[in-house]
Amino acid sequence: MAAVGDGLVKGLHHITLVTASERVNRRFYTEVLGLRRVKLSVNQDDIFHRHLFYGDERGSSGSVVTFFEWPHLVRGHPGLGSPHHLAYSVKDVEALLKWSSWLKRNGLRVSGPHIVGDRVSIYFRDPDGFLLELASRIEGGIDDAALREMFVEEVDVDGITQDMRLSLMDHASPLATDAAQLERFLSKTLGLKMVSKRENPHDSQAVILGFGCEDHDFLRYILKPSIRAGFVGIGSIHHIAVKVESDEDQKKVMQTLDSVGIRHSGIIDRFWFKSLYFRDPFGNLLEVATTGPGYTVDEAPGVAWLQTSSSTMARAREEKD
Repeated sequence: MAAVGDGLVKGLHHITLVTASERVNRRFYTEVLGLRRVKLSVNQDDIFHRHLFYGDERGSSGSVVTFFEWPHLVRGHPGLGSPHHLAYSVKDVEALLKWSSWLKRNGLRVSGPHIVGDRVSIYFRDPDGFLLELASRIEGGIDDAALREMFVEEVDVDGITQDMRLSLMDHASPLATDAAQLERFLSKTLGLKMVSKRENPHDSQAVILGFGCEDHDFLRYILKPSIRAGFVGIGSIHHIAVKVESDEDQKKVMQTLDSVGIRHSGIIDRFWFKSLYFRDPFGNLLEVATTGPGYTVDEAPGVAWLQTSSSTMARAREEKD
């Protein structure tokens, strides 16, 4: 079976994390980060716990971050099998400066600005301790001293302005220990090329390998010779989903996985999209998801999807009792 063709994977579809509290999580991601609640559902594989969806106004693929509410878990930590962080795109450096001031005003510790390749970034943590990055692309370079001077004084910002809107995720950062093995795997299974390689300004022993399509490295693996095993718990990424445009494209990925002996979930109908899960050689859980039919197939964005699920949960609890 031939490798998956270049360009089949179109970018990130969604990223799923673990949270301890729906209430705290909802307040942070809607009120502090300004995302819309796209869906409130239940975990289809664990119907006793809620599944939260946030994104842009339409719930567009590439904008959506989701959370399993698992309060019984202990806090996770990044490592092999537990990705390091995710990043959202910000319009420009001026908007990034507003974000820095807004986050500090909401009591968050903000690190940055940092220059990483062609991005200027700031970092902070959500209430579960998960590391988030806001990144703005820079054209033609920028003077580091001038940039830092720009961020010395906070700007007056009373809320999230239109230019601050978080519409798309920029990248996710899993961890890996072998560059050649990683490149072969992503090229063969997802048709992704390594489009960037840069030093890691936060760790002199690590490099950042960017994989993606065209000029967008939406998977930025942090590579080190030795990395401890990660643990997926509260404040961790559970899985990273990339998108394909059709059922046929998804089946091509599955056929390639079969041909090289990689275990996978098979295709699962999630109602709003179809899913195919498997792990990379370093234990990170990846998903290939279809862009359709989308989150608006059953209702407008922001409407809770608990009507049918609540009855299912009730029946399951009765059987358990």
